[in-house]
Amino acid sequence: MRTLLNRSDARGTATMTPETPGRLVDSALFGDLLISHRRMERLVYPEHHLRGLRDLDTGEVFLIEERRLFDARR
Repeated sequence: MRTLLNRSDARGTATMTPETPGRLVDSALFGDLLISHRRMERLVYPEHHLRGLRDLDTGEVFLIEERRLFDARR
């Protein structure tokens, strides 16, 4: 079984695919990125329970596990 995300820890660099590196972030940083002035594209990976943002200018990808995103809102 191939996994979308390989990681060493929750805050380290994660690799979604060889072509698309991403970084797992906490809910506070993800929220800050959502309301920032950076041009972002939303990403959804439902089969892996991940949400993400891609910076359209730099290509950076920021990921968060869905449960961490939605648990922070309670």
